[in-house]
Amino acid sequence: MALARRQVSRHRRSALTRLFVAVTAVCSLGLAACSDGHIDVRSIPSIGWPSYGGVPGNGNFAYADVPDDLTLSWTRPTGGPVTAPLTISGKGNVGVTSNAPEGCNVLVLDGRSGRKNFCKDMRAGVEMNAMLVDQYDQPYLGEETTFLAFNAGGAIRWRAGVIGVPLSAKFAAPNVVLVVTTQGQILLIDTQRNELVAPEVKLRDDADPEQPLLGFDDCARGGPKCAIPAPAAVDTARERFYLNFFPQDAQTSQIRAMKYSAVGGQREVRPAWKAEIPSGVIGTPTLSIDGTTLYAFSRNGKLVALDAENGSTKWTHDLGDPGFATMTVSPSGLIIPAGRVGAPLRLLRDAGDRAEQLWQRDDLATASLSTLTQQSTAWTVVRDQGEETLSLVEVSTEDGSTKRTLPLPNSSGFATGVAVSYWGQIATATNAGEVYFFDSKKNLE
Repeated sequence: MALARRQVSRHRRSALTRLFVAVTAVCSLGLAACSDGHIDVRSIPSIGWPSYGGVPGNGNFAYADVPDDLTLSWTRPTGGPVTAPLTISGKGNVGVTSNAPEGCNVLVLDGRSGRKNFCKDMRAGVEMNAMLVDQYDQPYLGEETTFLAFNAGGAIRWRAGVIGVPLSAKFAAPNVVLVVTTQGQILLIDTQRNELVAPEVKLRDDADPEQPLLGFDDCARGGPKCAIPAPAAVDTARERFYLNFFPQDAQTSQIRAMKYSAVGGQREVRPAWKAEIPSGVIGTPTLSIDGTTLYAFSRNGKLVALDAENGSTKWTHDLGDPGFATMTVSPSGLIIPAGRVGAPLRLLRDAGDRAEQLWQRDDLATASLSTLTQQSTAWTVVRDQGEETLSLVEVSTEDGSTKRTLPLPNSSGFATGVAVSYWGQIATATNAGEVYFFDSKKNLE
């Protein structure tokens, strides 16, 4: 974060599976038109991996089938460190942000070749944003003081002023994007007209529009000056979202649940519940695929499961260390917590009143947040034994056995996540600033 602070002044399947994903995208959020024959042009998340966490609840789960002949297609440097996960649009375009010291710090790369579709030089804060992409391949991104919507060619459609730095955005409903900022501001913005669809909410009185980077240094380490240090988890069906939130003058953060349903015909953001976690919360809250359980990491190394309806604690599981304080969750309740670099890969299962550890691979030195898939596998990046280089590995969730290993040439450090496209392509990026894209060999012939 010291490097980021010094640079803050710079201006940067199967056929059934595919059918399911397509229908989910069109009918997602519970409001898109699917019954009267009319074409609904309202913006919704792109199919594939369109946002932080892949799905609105940050579950890092992929419904796509990854092809058996997956191979490295291309690599591309970003010009600077990568700290946020990348995304893949429905057209296979890769969106990545970086802390490049000069030139573009936002890239949209063609999935077929890695060539730039467009790039942007944006202000401080964009490096902590994962791109949000709608079904028209239009990106949404934040930088200090501003949240922006682009068209598919990179032209700015609109700008919205914010207090602080926007975090990775999510769709809350068709045509409605949820923006939360590091200073505790909450906005619901119409994606077509750039108008608020609910009154603005400021969770802290010390939000200061004259100091957009106030508390920004605390965000990476989860300090109290950063009101909201991580992206929201969104439940579009119940019209709720969940935040890791530092109340003003508090020394530990809490989970805050917010409702955004209509009151008297007008959307309104208001509290649903709050949960105090012993030792405080660290990292990003993650919602179960069915929306009933919210998972979070405590600072003392426990994985905490909360009832998403009322915030009561279902169970806690001692991991010993919160690691990267992110996780992947499957519809069946499988959980892979992202440990620190070098930590073993472990698989847990939510058993309702407790977490059960199913297996642990001590021989795999993990270096990434993992992604679970409907194929009963998990993809993660590991450090090669006895080397500083990295490899992308697929393991079976049934017994943890390795199914295949794909090297990341000339890699080092760690990866920020594993994104899976609608077609089963895989992209990942290292913190050193290199993007890797894997595709079916058939598509490369």
